[in-house]
Amino acid sequence: MKVWQKICLILITLVFLIGGLYYDSFYTAPKRFKVRYETITSTKISEQLNDVNILFFSDVHYNNFMNAERFDKVIQLINDTGADIVVFVGDLFDRPSSNIPSDEVVAKISEQLKSIEAPLGKFAVLGDHDLESSTSAEVVTSILNNADFEIITNRSLLIRNKGSEAISLVGLDSLTFGNPNIESAFSTVSPNIFNIVVCHTPDIADSLTPDLVDLLIAGHSHGGQAYFPIIGGIFRAQNAELYNKGKYKINDSFTLDVTNGVGTTDEDVRFLSDAEIVVYRLKRLEESTPTPISE
Repeated sequence: MKVWQKICLILITLVFLIGGLYYDSFYTAPKRFKVRYETITSTKISEQLNDVNILFFSDVHYNNFMNAERFDKVIQLINDTGADIVVFVGDLFDRPSSNIPSDEVVAKISEQLKSIEAPLGKFAVLGDHDLESSTSAEVVTSILNNADFEIITNRSLLIRNKGSEAISLVGLDSLTFGNPNIESAFSTVSPNIFNIVVCHTPDIADSLTPDLVDLLIAGHSHGGQAYFPIIGGIFRAQNAELYNKGKYKINDSFTLDVTNGVGTTDEDVRFLSDAEIVVYRLKRLEESTPTPISE
């Protein structure tokens, strides 16, 4: 093969490769959802909560690129995991104050969310889009309540599984358009049990007391939607600037996990930042028994 033929072959291959990546990023990837499974271990997880699965999903951005057909896939994927607990981490609609959802849309998404199964409970915090106006907050709150989600903004609750032992779930308001009250949310939280915190905006991590948090789940950043190493993501969100994608160890103490979410905004694109649902399995870590010193 002559040199010019090799060059042409390389160029044609590159064109097809770039074209394929472009097509996938704009036409396939935004509609492709995956489940990311994680396991977290702790001596503070009781035997009764061992192997409990907690599912987190965020950033639906319904009523723009996310429609009923696409969201049906998300709902099916959630139910297929068989999770014991489901937590929504904010942004149900995309800019609802300017793109007001119709009665038909509200009825449909309410029906879809209600069909989610979670034997140990469904919980939620609101995101910045949900909080754009008092009207949007009321609409989203009503939808979630009607779909059997308990909103846990700036408060904590205990979750049990066939016994008296528990884990703590703490909800914080969004830093953007919200009013997170850390003191109120943690007022009854003990460092002696396993504490999971959910907040839409991940940069709140540095404001938390490390010994009161074991796992923090956030969204908001979409993982950049289209993510390029070194450069970062094309979508950048206020209050997701310090922590914007994946898992972090905060103060050498607790884990922060920033989910990519399931929806898109501004552009319907995903590249190296898959739309995802995250499922955490709780595993009890047995405390080691000191070895006796023989005399």
